[in-house]
Amino acid sequence: MKKMSKGFTLVELVVVIAIIGVLAAILVPSMLNYVRKSRLKSANTNAKTAYNAVAEFLAEQESKGISREQAISYYGGNVIDCTTPPTGNQNQLQAQEAVYSVLAENGITAGDVWVGEQTINSTASFYVQWTGDEDPTLNTAIFGQYPDPITWDSWKNGSLHWKQYNEYD
Repeated sequence: MKKMSKGFTLVELVVVIAIIGVLAAILVPSMLNYVRKSRLKSANTNAKTAYNAVAEFLAEQESKGISREQAISYYGGNVIDCTTPPTGNQNQLQAQEAVYSVLAENGITAGDVWVGEQTINSTASFYVQWTGDEDPTLNTAIFGQYPDPITWDSWKNGSLHWKQYNEYD
């Protein structure tokens, strides 16, 4: 009588490993894009949260008789580090604290926020950008912006610049 061995042959194992390798080669890039898209959406949401905090601060300042331009200047063109409480003179401290506290309340305890002045539709206004990277000059940085949230295509094409706002209308 012949003894029947059980198990897989070497050829069968190699074929299965090759199939798994091909599937992994297809799935890994799409999963990385999914993660990047998710990070971009989160960054745009964080920028919108910061934008709402700045808008509330500006409304409060305007009710005190301070012009919008003057209140925006309190941000002083500085990046607000959301990992540590803000510092600066009294006006800068209040302006930065408005953003810092709202982001902290929403569980966003890391990242950098930039508030800039911009004329939008012939009206003096502002925009907010947010990044979660320590060094916003890195090519891997994910930025969020509000208004005009950054789209996946513009991020993918590398047409974004930290601290530079381009009005799409």
